[in-house]
Amino acid sequence: MHIAERALLQDDTLISSLATALGYASESAFSNAFKRTTQVSPRRYRGAAAADGCVEERAQKRQ
Repeated sequence: MHIAERALLQDDTLISSLATALGYASESAFSNAFKRTTQVSPRRYRGAAAADGCVEERAQKRQ
């Protein structure tokens, strides 16, 4: 999930494209797995990062 977190923070790739690139059958399957791991949806994760950068700090702490 670290790859997904970084991709969401670093570029504007569509979430559906990211899901496919990571081998998920659908955007929904990826979003559910992402939310189980991070407690937020990919869309909210990206939005929070754009708003104030607090999500990026959380991603760095997980590593």
